[in-house]
Amino acid sequence: MSHFFIYFFSLLFLSGLTEDCSNFDNEYGCQGSSIINPPSWANRVFQTPPRTSPDWLPTYQDLSLLTGYARVIYSSDRTQATVTPYTNINTEKVSNYKLLFQYNNETITESNSYSVTKEDTSVTVTAFLQDQTTSQNIATLVMEPVEFLWNHPSVTQPSSYKNGQKGAIVELFGWPYKDIEQECVLIGKMGYLGVKVFPPNEFLENYEWAENGEVNPWWYMYQPVSYKFNSRFGTRDQLLSMINTCRKNNVRVYADAVVNHMTGCGNDRFDDHRSGSGSSCNHWAAKGSTAGSPFYTHCFQFQNVSFTGLRPGTEFPGVPYGPLHFHCERSLNSWTDPLILNAGWLVGLCDLNSEDDYVRQRIADYFTDLLGMGFSGFRIDAAKHISPTNLAAILSKFKKNLGGGELPDDFFAYLEVILGGEKDLLMCTDNDYSYGKNFETLMKGAGLSDTDFYKIKIWSSDYPKEFPICGSWVIPSEREVAQLECHDDQFPGSSSRDMGDKGSILVKDKDVNTHRNFELQLFSRTDGNWQIKSILSSYTFRDSVGAYAAPDGISDCSKCKNGTTGVCTKSMKYSAAYDPNACGYSVYLNGAWQEGVYTRVHRDLKIINAMRSWMGLGSVKSSDVGLPSQCDNETLLGEEKFLGVDE
Repeated sequence: MSHFFIYFFSLLFLSGLTEDCSNFDNEYGCQGSSIINPPSWANRVFQTPPRTSPDWLPTYQDLSLLTGYARVIYSSDRTQATVTPYTNINTEKVSNYKLLFQYNNETITESNSYSVTKEDTSVTVTAFLQDQTTSQNIATLVMEPVEFLWNHPSVTQPSSYKNGQKGAIVELFGWPYKDIEQECVLIGKMGYLGVKVFPPNEFLENYEWAENGEVNPWWYMYQPVSYKFNSRFGTRDQLLSMINTCRKNNVRVYADAVVNHMTGCGNDRFDDHRSGSGSSCNHWAAKGSTAGSPFYTHCFQFQNVSFTGLRPGTEFPGVPYGPLHFHCERSLNSWTDPLILNAGWLVGLCDLNSEDDYVRQRIADYFTDLLGMGFSGFRIDAAKHISPTNLAAILSKFKKNLGGGELPDDFFAYLEVILGGEKDLLMCTDNDYSYGKNFETLMKGAGLSDTDFYKIKIWSSDYPKEFPICGSWVIPSEREVAQLECHDDQFPGSSSRDMGDKGSILVKDKDVNTHRNFELQLFSRTDGNWQIKSILSSYTFRDSVGAYAAPDGISDCSKCKNGTTGVCTKSMKYSAAYDPNACGYSVYLNGAWQEGVYTRVHRDLKIINAMRSWMGLGSVKSSDVGLPSQCDNETLLGEEKFLGVDE
């Protein structure tokens, strides 16, 4: 993800006050080359307000006493599965208890295992703490439901798609699920392999005040709070409905998986944070999330937690993660030092301790849940900040969750490993932090077969200018995912990739003809044998006010409550992502570039037919794929501007 636009805390200025602005931050940080926090911090958990607290919310349940989630492990033939609840109990507050479970609202039992077959569509798990003396209920935890691989419509595509191992993916950046669900009918007719959605898990969301003038900026979606399927783009039910509709229309769905970190340190539910000194002492309040879970970090804190009496700790109860599940706080200030690259905190984001076996298992379980929801694969965000050793261990556990056989035929994942000045470390030489031959050795040592390894791909960040970045293909181009532009490239100040005159970023260049030609080149060039290619259909910014969030209505200033300061000045109004009357590049209206609208690049008929030719399919007209007939007559304005359908 881009590290240029994550401003991970906003300041609420208190004028005319002088106070002690010291906080506990000097107690944190790494000691020497250590990458872990002190073991004594293990008790800095269960910081969620109890039901008796005025700060308690219904979404907090009894997370002050009981946390956990439901794991799924499949049989070797994937026709059966076992659901196993994992729980943590606050033994400082609870004693003489019995832990009980209820599956699908059936009989309450002490068994922490529940078997399912293909007859079962989903399972809900509720955990209870019961007083053994009085048999009274002490705490209840309703876990996230689990879905299964066999729940979803099958996808039928021509043989040239290699059962999901070849094709083009439409990345629908900022699109709500309800719009993607409608769009999938057309996307299936167009012949795309699938669509990619952006982080489907719970992440940061805040309506109380704006950050840098914008309420809910786009980069909040890369600050996870839990792995619950409730995001800016829609609810769990809306996600399931969208995936199943897409699959019915022979469109696979892929997720953006953010597992290197959680929120920025200081972005949490604690009521008050401060920094500075004297009259410049700054305070800021709590932030919320898309599913209402509690979450806490240790940064900018100056008071012990009132109901534990302990120092604040980094804790995400909805996962659950605690302080020992994170690397000790260290600035990510080197891109060629393996220790810092792996354990450093990327722009202040709480970095997960992926050396820890529980963290590895929890991430693998999240990957398993993604497939259970109907996803066919995923992109792993910030993958180069998870060492190859740790990634191999995580993917090994993921494979074991799926029954231990080869990964599903239609599955693939791709890693965001941006190659630049650190290319020698990451790819061009064989060393312990290389995602080239070293990663192959690690993956095979972790139990993945050659077939499995083929399905674990690397994002080709050297495309279109510098490939192959090492002067030759260190890994086969078949294991790389190519695209003209990614969502990170769009934002002002982004320099994550150098395309020079070999590529174009639509919302920066605003040159449709040039952009289209580079997209056509992606599908026509033969100097790389990429099997997976992506097209970004995003949205235009409101450059006039500096608003860069999606036009889904979530970042409209009218929704900001505007606290003491942090006033919203960069409003992004609502614009429908799905429009049945739009052609490709419908970002020009009457010759003028439109701000705050969706780009719909994937609807461009020339690009559709270039993609179909690459896939060995015949050409189509607009009416063949459900587009308005006028899309056959795309009009160029001068030499570079495209006029879309008047909307």
